[in-house]
Amino acid sequence: MAAALTVVGTLGLTAAPAAAGTQIAGVQDRHQTRTMPQFHYVINVRAPQNSRLTLYYSSRFDHARRFVTVRAGSGQGTLDECAKNRGVLPVGRYTVRFWPNYRAGNPAVRGDVWRISDRVCRNRKTVRNDLFIHSSGAPGAPFRHYRTLGCIKIDQADRARLAGAWRSAWGNTRGRLIVSRR
Repeated sequence: MAAALTVVGTLGLTAAPAAAGTQIAGVQDRHQTRTMPQFHYVINVRAPQNSRLTLYYSSRFDHARRFVTVRAGSGQGTLDECAKNRGVLPVGRYTVRFWPNYRAGNPAVRGDVWRISDRVCRNRKTVRNDLFIHSSGAPGAPFRHYRTLGCIKIDQADRARLAGAWRSAWGNTRGRLIVSRR
């Protein structure tokens, strides 16, 4: 009999970023209808670089609704959502598209990335754009920290796991992202 939850990695919540590799995977519901992939990003208000990103997806091969949770960070330490290129990603709903082997723009945003839709900040003046879920450059580049210019940043190994899950997902041409705080 298969277990409902498979622990793939360790919970390295207090470890250094390179060793942190928080990665949990499992089956959420075996009888749910198929839906497009959906990320849930929960910002840790006490430590934005120690937040959690979970990908929920329906397998193309069965009706099981699966999930993968990894450590992630956003911003430069400020919780001001309207601080362009410094603040955390604004709370809300977004659309995302997977871009495999991305090479354009900022050299820090390379390899498999997810493009996040633009958002007008709550002050109704600041537009948060050029947002991605990414790691530190191309695969194999050194990973040093979870700070970003407002994107969601994950480590290299977690990016590979999320990309593999995304590729096996049903309806994976686009997805959703829900950002909240705790």
